[in-house]
Amino acid sequence: MEACNSKFRLAENTAIIAPAMTSSNLAGATCNQSVYAGNGREPLMATLARPIGINRTLRKGGWLLAVAFMALIGTTPVIHARGYEVWVSDQANTQGITAQAPTGTHGGAVRIYDGADLEKTPPVDKPVVLDVTADLFPAANATTGAHVVRIHGILPSPDHRYMALNFVASGHLGIVDGETKLPVCLFRATGTSTGQQNHMSFWAPNGHSIIVANQNGRMLERVDVTRDSKGTVTSFDFNAAASLDLVGGANRITAQPVAADLNPDDGITCTVSGTVADGQATTTPTGALKQAEGVRPLNTVICPIVASASQHAFATLGGGGMFVIDTRSTPMAIVAEYDMSVIRAAGCGGVEAEGFMHLNTGTSGPNISEFTLYRFSLDYPVAPAFNAPNTPAPIAVWADADNGKVAGADMPAGSNRDAHGLVLASDVSIGKPRYLHQMDRIRNNVEVFKVASSQDKQLFQHAGSYSLTTTSACGSTLGTAKSNDPTPDLGDLSVAGNTKGKRIYVALRGPFPLTVSHAADGSCPGLGIIELSSNLTSGTLTHVLPTTVLDAEESKNLSDPHAAIVRVKAQ
Repeated sequence: MEACNSKFRLAENTAIIAPAMTSSNLAGATCNQSVYAGNGREPLMATLARPIGINRTLRKGGWLLAVAFMALIGTTPVIHARGYEVWVSDQANTQGITAQAPTGTHGGAVRIYDGADLEKTPPVDKPVVLDVTADLFPAANATTGAHVVRIHGILPSPDHRYMALNFVASGHLGIVDGETKLPVCLFRATGTSTGQQNHMSFWAPNGHSIIVANQNGRMLERVDVTRDSKGTVTSFDFNAAASLDLVGGANRITAQPVAADLNPDDGITCTVSGTVADGQATTTPTGALKQAEGVRPLNTVICPIVASASQHAFATLGGGGMFVIDTRSTPMAIVAEYDMSVIRAAGCGGVEAEGFMHLNTGTSGPNISEFTLYRFSLDYPVAPAFNAPNTPAPIAVWADADNGKVAGADMPAGSNRDAHGLVLASDVSIGKPRYLHQMDRIRNNVEVFKVASSQDKQLFQHAGSYSLTTTSACGSTLGTAKSNDPTPDLGDLSVAGNTKGKRIYVALRGPFPLTVSHAADGSCPGLGIIELSSNLTSGTLTHVLPTTVLDAEESKNLSDPHAAIVRVKAQ
């Protein structure tokens, strides 16, 4: 194993499986194998494979959308929950860790915690761990031209059968079967003159597409999902003709998207159709430049949140501004545009509730304070129709008093703000959304806002704040002198089991963050458990299940969890 230059080490109580080690890829995986400092071994099929029913459980709430999956006939299926898992994406490299490259070259990990373990007292820390290179995508370099790098986030399909794995550095989108944990497809986004990434992809709530944020590529792209008459997925197709260049102009396209079918015998095809058009328009339908200083200066697409009708995506931009996109049009089309005077920079969190879309913006650079929430209507036209610029205006805006200040100059060092992960807490007894929990990665606290009804929609009602540092749950780790600095990133609400609606699972960043390092260096990398108060307006960080990836000298913990997402098991 040492000859393969891999030093992926995990906690001693970690269960290891390698589902991708099948006859079709054993040869290619030989020198991608992981080295684990663990003693747990759980066979894949005995531990994870279970009968899959036609109906599956939906989650309500979460950091992206509080929407139901509509079946093909247009009604919400009756689904019964058996239990749940929490999937955590760890961005740290797990492959190529050597003296010459002490922090590694590629890879990453997915840690899967069973809900039954998490609900024990104390929680049992024994996740199944998948190395994204050795266990899931060992042939990525050969089939797509690059290894998978920096798994940024994971999101389940509306029926929770499939998981979309997003690799922000390499531009890959991986599809994994949530029940069997076997890889299905691997795509790589379009290469452009400004980059090739997949910051995050979002499933349309009807399950018919996945909208891909090609961040530095400055493109919005789409994977079409085909289902048969029973709702079973038969294909994932990267529809290159649907790609929308958010900059436009000649000589933008440098590489077409790529697809790899990882299991030709599973009845699901993984393909690319059409071609991404070069020379797309540099202007919006209103005639304004898509990207321009003082308007939308940097169109790195961050998070395209898809509304419940599966028609429109709210695409936030790195430099400020936003586009509302008709995702069903081919190519996809801008139907509303906002500039940086209305929408500030670097938004990502998005939640639809009570007929409104809620979005946030966070820090865009070192020491800059930014913490804003917006409430938008869902009423937008279908292409080719479009709105005038900046219409309709946000229905409500909550802006922190310190926005725009610079830590160390206008305010004490380290006291600036950063709104990022956004979780919707619901009253599960009546199935009604109640409060938005907005995480602050820098101040380690959570601001709580009441979900508005049609009567009070023009006001964000602040319902309280709570700190994640009031307990001793978050300590320190190798390589940092800091302690009790949780740094919460993306999280999700528990939607099954005994903790249904009573707990938030959240990824806590490490001391050597690989993304947004100016806002995300924490002291206790791992899975955080926040127990909510009975009225859902407060919470307490009660446990941290630590994660570890050691550098070549074994003196630093490189682990950098970015997202925790709840996947509901099928009945």
